[in-house]
Amino acid sequence: MSGGKGGKVAKGRARAKSKNRCILGVVVGISATTGPPKPAMPVACPPFLRHWFARLLAAATLVYVAVLVFATHYPKPEELLGPNPPSDKTLHFLAYGTLAVLAATTCVAAARWSGRSIAWLALGMAVFGAVDEITQPLFGRSAEPLDWVYDCIGSVAGLLLVAVVVATIHRLSPRETPWV
Repeated sequence: MSGGKGGKVAKGRARAKSKNRCILGVVVGISATTGPPKPAMPVACPPFLRHWFARLLAAATLVYVAVLVFATHYPKPEELLGPNPPSDKTLHFLAYGTLAVLAATTCVAAARWSGRSIAWLALGMAVFGAVDEITQPLFGRSAEPLDWVYDCIGSVAGLLLVAVVVATIHRLSPRETPWV
C-alpha cells in the first residue's frame, strides 16, 4: 500500500481527519486533504409537502384569475374601486404583475422553473390579457389596446421579479436547491 493520493492509506487519513460541524443548521464537513469546508446538502423538503405547496399556489392562482376576470368584466368598476382609485393603467400593471408572480412561484414550487416555462407563462399571460380586453365590450366595458400593453408590461415585471429572486437564491445558496 502506497502513501500516494490514490492509495487506501490516504483515503483513510482523510476520513480520520474529517470532522462534521453544524453551523446555523447546515452540516459542514471539514477535511484536511480536500481544502476549505464545503456545506453538505441539508435534508430536502419531503416531496408530499412540496407538491402540497405547489397545489396550494396553483389553487390561489386560479382563484386570483377568477377574481381578475370578474373585476375586469364588471360593468361598473367604480363600484368595486371606491373613491380616488389609482389610474386604470396602474391597476392593469399591478393586476397582471400579481398574476405573473403567482403563476411563476407555482412553477418554482412545482420544480418546473426554466427558460421555456418563463416564455410560456409570458405568452399565456399576453394571450389571456388580449382575450380579457377583447371580451370586455360584451359586458358594457370598453376595450383599450393600451390596457393590454400594461397587462403585458406587468406580466413581464412579475416574471422578472421571480426570476431575480430565484437567481439570487441560487447565487447565495452554496448548495443545489431542490425546489428551484
